[in-house]
Amino acid sequence: MNPKPSRPHRGVASSQTARAINREIILETIHRRQPVSRADLARLTGLQASTVSLIIGQLIDEGWVSPGTLGRLPRGRRPTFVTMNEQHVALAADLRPTRANVGIVDVNGKILRRETIQFTAQDMGRPDAKRTIAAIARAAAPMKAAFKGRLIESLGISVSGRVDQGAHKLVFAPHAPWRQPDLEAEFEKTFKAPAVMENAANASLFAERWWGNLGDFRNMLAISVSDGLGAGILLDGHLVRGREGMAGEFGHMPLENSGPVCGCGNVGCWENFAANRAGLRYYNELGGGRELADFQQLLDLAVAGDIRALRALEKMAANLARGLAMLVAGLAPEVVIIVGDCTAVWPRISPIIESELIAKSFTSRIPRIVPAIDGDAARLRGLRATRTKPRPAAGISLAQSRATLVLD
Repeated sequence: MNPKPSRPHRGVASSQTARAINREIILETIHRRQPVSRADLARLTGLQASTVSLIIGQLIDEGWVSPGTLGRLPRGRRPTFVTMNEQHVALAADLRPTRANVGIVDVNGKILRRETIQFTAQDMGRPDAKRTIAAIARAAAPMKAAFKGRLIESLGISVSGRVDQGAHKLVFAPHAPWRQPDLEAEFEKTFKAPAVMENAANASLFAERWWGNLGDFRNMLAISVSDGLGAGILLDGHLVRGREGMAGEFGHMPLENSGPVCGCGNVGCWENFAANRAGLRYYNELGGGRELADFQQLLDLAVAGDIRALRALEKMAANLARGLAMLVAGLAPEVVIIVGDCTAVWPRISPIIESELIAKSFTSRIPRIVPAIDGDAARLRGLRATRTKPRPAAGISLAQSRATLVLD
């Protein structure tokens, strides 16, 4: 009789794991409380003063933390405050199906420079996306030169698709023209720097968690609304990735039994009724004027008070809320963050979303529904969050280290 196959065992915590976690705790505390003294760090984290001093010394030596001004006390030795070292910056590239936003983001999440690249049909037609990466590299070159004195230690890549963090592969991107499995490796080859690739919704969640005003919440959803629709999921303080990083593809759950064919090959998918393409379709279906091919045109018309545009966006918001009601019922988030261009008309669409959730809720409370603090720039800032910390200690995987970003 063959023995029952055993499950892969979970790694046990070692002293290296503890040290790595303590480093992350101290870094996050410095980020949230800066400028802060070593004594206050010990009090705030519960770590021993000697441990705090040792780690702070290492972080200063590595260039991640800077000693600041001297504090004042009624008596005794004056404390030295520490801050995050703003000399550390990252190059971030947010890839969309038709364009890319490229920027330099500092360690405190400030976007120092940003540029948008529109892709041509020729760029998008090449399955290996080398032309696309080359265009991004050309745009990034003057940015890197302008910040030559800064420490540009890595490249962050946001994609409208799902990423297997273990294999470093893009595994699902139905709307993107870059489908080769070695996209991250191609970026590293072109830029000659380590790269980290992340799903756009997860990156947006990192941005809100790290730099927003929602740090105390442990159950959050970030809904990325663009050409497609995806979710970043934080449950009990843990980022949920699922098998091969596929957790969060709620845009492809069926909302209807019919409808336009989705990029995934099915019909009736939620994103076909609630993503940007749906808003454009609703506008064009109303008739009575020119047809639109660009979502920004639709937003501009809505801001100007065009009734047809406003009705299209209201229908898009109502369908966004329909799917969101199922997620709220099943995942019980405290906060839902909407990320995307549609937040430009937030006063118009937020009451529609909230009223739908209230109507469908079986409890007395619904989660807070908020727009991303900086619209689509959340994707760039979130990429900075994935690279805010030092490289993990030996024996700790990058995925394990990054996961601590969303832990209290």
